[in-house]
Amino acid sequence: MDQAQISFDLVGSALGEDIFSEQGILLLKKGTILKEVHILLLQKYRFGKTVSVDLNENIKKISPSEKPYQTIQAYIKDTFQSFYRSKEINIVLLRERFHPLIELSLCDVSILKVLQTEGKKDEQLYQHSINVGILSSIIGKLLGYKKKDCLLLADMGLLHEIGMLGVDKNIYKNTNSVDNEEIQKHTEIGHKLLNSIPYINSLIPLAALHHHERINGTGYPNQLKEKDIPYFVQIVSVADCFNAVYMNIHDNGEKKPHFAGVYELIEKAQKNELNPAIVIPFVRYIMRQNLLQKVRLSNGEEAQIVFIHENEPYQPLVKVGEEYMDLRRESGVRIESLVGEGHEVSV
Repeated sequence: MDQAQISFDLVGSALGEDIFSEQGILLLKKGTILKEVHILLLQKYRFGKTVSVDLNENIKKISPSEKPYQTIQAYIKDTFQSFYRSKEINIVLLRERFHPLIELSLCDVSILKVLQTEGKKDEQLYQHSINVGILSSIIGKLLGYKKKDCLLLADMGLLHEIGMLGVDKNIYKNTNSVDNEEIQKHTEIGHKLLNSIPYINSLIPLAALHHHERINGTGYPNQLKEKDIPYFVQIVSVADCFNAVYMNIHDNGEKKPHFAGVYELIEKAQKNELNPAIVIPFVRYIMRQNLLQKVRLSNGEEAQIVFIHENEPYQPLVKVGEEYMDLRRESGVRIESLVGEGHEVSV
């Protein structure tokens, strides 16, 4: 048995000891194969401590989503390109292929690591589309929506950027600004294309049209405000914004710090561009995946994330050496990157 810090990396390991509450009630039995809910329980009752586990029993070394995620990318590329050329698509078959990945992703605590997989630059559009579908469904789950709604959000996210196929490839490849007028046309191209599908849920074409709208009216193509943007489309906008930073889509290949996507969402929520009621639960989810991880701060110090605040999850309590630092009280100090095995973890 090994003594290990309590984190989501232990999912799939076998618990090496019985866990009791302060009242002596058995909470978890030795031998339990740890799931996400067990980690949350351990964090509550073993805060700041280690736990005995059998790391040899860890079944999470390979994410259950990893292989399906990799194999579906070629299918999505072929399906998108065929749809754009012929204006026909078998939406039922698309769902049959895509939804099993979504169902796996909704239960996979390591899914964010899977989404970091670096693909080919010229196939970035398809990976981005898959990622936004996955992230949209996860946000739906976080907000308490039923499975059928999460699957609808997945479809909206998957197809939201299909109009990019109608943008001149040279412009798309050589321009890193979504403010380019030609690039902005992808929203209307996608809306028109998706509207041609019989019996399609109306929210899917609307996600293509409005995912760049902002709730304060500063987006495009119609400068809509919050009341006029469907809530599910607002969810897709959050997923799209986060993944664009996560995959460095508009950054000329220069990698941003690991937590740049989190701060991008927070800044846009503070500017009333993205809905804080969607952003905060999603950021909380992201930060909880990094609980007890070692990180590099923007002031150069190395720290460990020890507590995630409910309403300000992007400013956690961290431990620097033997001292605790509440980032809510440290103006200008941010978390930049993960530190692991003696080196910075690039994303």
